[in-house]
Amino acid sequence: MQNIFTLSILSEKAISVFLNKEIGLESHHEVLCLKNALETQNWPWLLEIVPSYNSLSIFVDVSFYFSQNSLVTFFDDWLSKYSFTENPTNIGNELAKEIPVKYAGVDLSFVSNYCQLSIDEVINVHSSSIYTVAMVGFLPGFPYLLGMDERLFVPRRSSPRLKVAKGSVGIGGFQTGIYPSESPGGWQIIGTTDLELFDLEHLSYLTIGDKVKLKPI
Repeated sequence: MQNIFTLSILSEKAISVFLNKEIGLESHHEVLCLKNALETQNWPWLLEIVPSYNSLSIFVDVSFYFSQNSLVTFFDDWLSKYSFTENPTNIGNELAKEIPVKYAGVDLSFVSNYCQLSIDEVINVHSSSIYTVAMVGFLPGFPYLLGMDERLFVPRRSSPRLKVAKGSVGIGGFQTGIYPSESPGGWQIIGTTDLELFDLEHLSYLTIGDKVKLKPI
């Protein structure tokens, strides 16, 4: 089990587990499986588990120390017994949430030229993938989507825009993101959606692990 994971203390009541794998759908799937396994332990002191690309953070309350002395010792022992190779296959198999996208973004021509694909090919390639929400952050409700075809990998803008319109669909490196509100940003904008991704009543429309399908309109 050596070198499969690395532990890092965040505080006396929080620890992070890093999978020693490159960021991608495989490592993110393993993170979600690990999250599921931790939740099934029903430890009374477990407060929250926050997954990310290839890591997750575990938060505990002070009652952890009623029976244990060290977060590192406890989780190093537990993880050493956890099977990283026998993960459940039903994680992330739910139906994809469909998001309508108008592909007419200000950077669509740049992406077309950079990738040496026609605009129609860019649209077809980008909308053919089933994406996985790997993280939600930067802005409330902003989804970082893994699963984009490598033919569309493009760098972010060298000079970020001061204003990116609400609903903008962008590409940054190996991932796609959607701006739930107006914000500065450096992603290449290829489209827009009218779907509300965040509101104060329902909070984020997308959560970590959700599957997403982008539908051209």
